[in-house]
Amino acid sequence: MSTIVSETEAVLDGEIDVIPAAPTATSRFSWSAAIAGAFVATAVTFLIIALGSGIGLSVASPYRVSPSVTTLTLAGAIWLLIAQTFGFACGGYLAGRMRALFVDDISDEVRFRDAAQGFLVWALGVVVAAAFVALAGLYAAGVAANVSAGAAAGISAAGPGGQNSGSATTDTVDYFVDLLFRPAPASATTAERSQPLDPQMRAEVVRILARGVSQGQLSERDRVYLGQLVAQRTGMSQEDAQRQVTDVENQAREAVKAAADKAAKAGAFLSFWTFMSLLFGATAATLAGMLGGDSRYNGRAWSPAIQPR
Repeated sequence: MSTIVSETEAVLDGEIDVIPAAPTATSRFSWSAAIAGAFVATAVTFLIIALGSGIGLSVASPYRVSPSVTTLTLAGAIWLLIAQTFGFACGGYLAGRMRALFVDDISDEVRFRDAAQGFLVWALGVVVAAAFVALAGLYAAGVAANVSAGAAAGISAAGPGGQNSGSATTDTVDYFVDLLFRPAPASATTAERSQPLDPQMRAEVVRILARGVSQGQLSERDRVYLGQLVAQRTGMSQEDAQRQVTDVENQAREAVKAAADKAAKAGAFLSFWTFMSLLFGATAATLAGMLGGDSRYNGRAWSPAIQPR
């Protein structure tokens, strides 16, 4: 038989026994459980994404009939949504199940705290993922800048008759430069057609054409200059050369516009499905935290709950 005489002492069979004091905490969050849940959510999400990537690579093939690019892109977006939902559900459930008990965990308050614990798992996972994406973007930008600088150095070092074999990238404008100086079937002599543009002249034409496309149209001086070059290199008449310059300018402008529209649609598609996957992940983590709290064993009978300060 025992009699409690104070919060820290009790009489047990005539002897005074010390009752261990309940631990105290200044936060209702269990940060260790939340961090562990965020790690679990990231690992499960990565595992499911890796599985989906393997399935996609096995389905897509250039040598047999396979789903279209649009179908594969949509399937990948839906798979990302599933991966985020299932991953954060696992992390939220773990964090809610492992959350520390508090003496004032009663009725609806404990369910709210379990839900908040799951939501915290989602927030930590998103912040860490965003940090990694930002670092990867900065690294990629640095690599791209180094490659561009190396390519520019290689072009300048190639000389009038040299070839830049060190650069593996091709400029989209180069195709339109080739199209610009494509001679008519019986216009230029064999000697004139066999001589390629020297690197300096080609680089100048690329700059003129790129600037004209970016500004919407070529200036009259640039158009006349390009017409003279085309007439000289292809043997066309000045009128035919000017017509070819105008046609190539229009094609280049339409190609750049189409590429910009395609990039804008791809960016909007990516933003929408990223939002949807994060929204489903947040919902799954919150509900799983509540489920984990409901499944948690009430250990007050053998382990003291944390006393808030």
